[in-house]
Amino acid sequence: MPHPICHIEIPTTDVRKAGEFYRKLFGWEIDYAFGENYAIFNTEEGPCGGLDRKDEVTPGNIIVYILVDDIDAMLEKAVELGGRKVKEKTEIPDIGWFGLFTDLDGNTIGLFTPKNR
Repeated sequence: MPHPICHIEIPTTDVRKAGEFYRKLFGWEIDYAFGENYAIFNTEEGPCGGLDRKDEVTPGNIIVYILVDDIDAMLEKAVELGGRKVKEKTEIPDIGWFGLFTDLDGNTIGLFTPKNR
């Protein structure tokens, strides 16, 4: 039996601010019903997850990749919303392309477009 990713938790110092960042960037639905320290995000397809409030965020080594149609446009939008571009759109031969940005708390987020899309 496979073990698919079923939840991704992103640490943040400000749940509302992070929620609005991801809502505006990817169009995710954000549910703030769990109080000021936690929100659930729904991606409609694939794994959903949570925004977990921490007093301090130490960016880790885990990178979550988000499937997108236009990496360049999403990297630009991330920067417009306060993120920072880390890696331009880069080809993975015979597989597709990826790019990286950091969100408002310095978490590295990956963007991916497969070659056949």
